[in-house]
Amino acid sequence: MSALTSTIKQAPRARSRALRGRLVAKLLTGAWRKRPPAPESSPQELAEIASLLLSSGAGSLAWCRVRDSDLRTLPAAYRFRQEYRIHSLQAALHHRSLKKIIPLLRTAGVEPVLVKGWAIARLYPELGMRPYTDIDLCVTSDHYSRAATVLKSPNGRGCDVDLHVGFSKFYRSETEDVFEHSELVRLDDLEVRVPSSEDHLRFLCTHLLRHGAVRPLWLCDIALLVETRRDGFDWDRCLAGSRRQADWIACVIGLAHQLLGVEVNQTPVAQRAKNLPRWMVPAVLKEWGIPYSFPAQVEVYLRSPFRMWRGLLRELPRHWPNPIEATTSVQGAFNNAPRLPFQLGHVASRSAALLGHLPGLLSRRSS
Repeated sequence: MSALTSTIKQAPRARSRALRGRLVAKLLTGAWRKRPPAPESSPQELAEIASLLLSSGAGSLAWCRVRDSDLRTLPAAYRFRQEYRIHSLQAALHHRSLKKIIPLLRTAGVEPVLVKGWAIARLYPELGMRPYTDIDLCVTSDHYSRAATVLKSPNGRGCDVDLHVGFSKFYRSETEDVFEHSELVRLDDLEVRVPSSEDHLRFLCTHLLRHGAVRPLWLCDIALLVETRRDGFDWDRCLAGSRRQADWIACVIGLAHQLLGVEVNQTPVAQRAKNLPRWMVPAVLKEWGIPYSFPAQVEVYLRSPFRMWRGLLRELPRHWPNPIEATTSVQGAFNNAPRLPFQLGHVASRSAALLGHLPGLLSRRSS
């Protein structure tokens, strides 16, 4: 074996999480566009990050990036192509669910607003580019019980709907205001109500922060919304609220700029986007450099004492919050101050909440 071949084979094992995350960012740059730029990744790099892209749901976007290049014949590209095909089929099934559940809700006098999922996937140039699993519907508080009844009915089952009261999950308490500014868009012969572009960008930014920006797919959504925003986009509305929360949005757009190459010069957040806290980009790259997995629910470990303690001990390191998640959860500012106090505060608040729920969980286990 030559020295060069040996170096190539050993390099992936020696590469750090942050460097692997950087490779992910390089491959996904512009992948959401109708005509993405030619990929600059090497075959070795593509093989190294294939599992990272697939586990995070970005395999379809990776395929769109490599399918017109020499990389398309690689085994990793074949896996991306299969993901693209599967997501295209799943998108058609989700369309059927939407066409079923939204008319049912309207018949019951409920007008839902669809957030995330198809509401963002529809903006991608192709059907299979953006996978999603459930249907996030937001309703007013006085319509919630009626909507829940519809979803539990025989006709409403099987649609995999995640029902929310208002938009508090997305740091917006002004439910009526969001509804007032929502818009109707077409899915074939059905009109679907979605948030305004301004509100949706804000929602997706806060959702990304709350979950620590662990999935590159979420930042591609932000990049797509910024690049396809309509003329007259109301930045004042998007950045409304407290100065701190407006800065959160600006920082997420900054991540899209610095990691995925989104142009920000014609936005009011350009200066902030180019000057993020020094820890922020490295924190995201470290997350992108390891396979994404859904955290296990605590209830899983309550089935037996042995499994509970063994499982909880194994899970604890995975639940240590990254700096972005911790800062958001305690309503902190994104600045250059150390993040450890925010992380400790996050752990303390979550531990207190868990202890408060533990008696009920144990009671359900024993019943």
